Amino acid sequence: MQNLYRRRIEIAQKIWSRLLQGYYKDRKELIRVVEREYKNAEIEPIRGRSKIKQYEKELTTLYLLGKYGLGLSPEEYSKVFDKFFRMEMLCEKAYRDILTGKQPSEVFHEIFGTTSEDIVFRVIRLAYIMVLLGFEGEETLIQLLDRINESLPELSERIKRFKKFYVALRIAEAIATRKVRNRLEKEALKHALCLRLKAEKSAPSDDEIRLIATEVYGLPEYLVNDVLKAKNIELTLE
Repeated sequence: MQNLYRRRIEIAQKIWSRLLQGYYKDRKELIRVVEREYKNAEIEPIRGRSKIKQYEKELTTLYLLGKYGLGLSPEEYSKVFDKFFRMEMLCEKAYRDILTGKQPSEVFHEIFGTTSEDIVFRVIRLAYIMVLLGFEGEETLIQLLDRINESLPELSERIKRFKKFYVALRIAEAIATRKVRNRLEKEALKHALCLRLKAEKSAPSDDEIRLIATEVYGLPEYLVNDVLKAKNIELTLE
């Protein structure tokens, strides 16, 4: 799994080395640096179809790789974290508070002063990136989603769409790591993920899986199509 994110990890190491040396003046410059490094490496931020603020949102990955991958403490390097990753630190605080049992709506109001969709899904992004990078188990993401869904029912449809994206992301990831090699294995994993996420009616299409596999994980389309091609195999979610 580490190999799948190897280039992102290498870029994070390079940028963090310069951050600690005081190379960058503000968050805006850091976002431009991430964009440049990703484009030079020909990789995309972790995302679905939307590219809105994609490099700004990718600072979540940089933050997590610095804190948990490189072991950099926000207390020891407070000036750097406060200057460049204030939003990500607040998102992690909200994430931790919700997992300890606090009411999500109260947590969002207390920390951010709002329960806007943008803020809520920044916290969810932090949670699922932690899962992808192996810093948290998937059960923590499921718990977070359940608690937010209960506390903020007005976001239930948006959470359903997120679950569809997340299932597509994990299947694309499994294709990239060769854990899924054919349509039967893809259908079995999709079934298991949808059940685990309580998202039986939110199964992603092959097009959604293909987009993430080719654009985010950089797989050749012919390889992805070979895995996804129909052979009269389709598991039914009931």
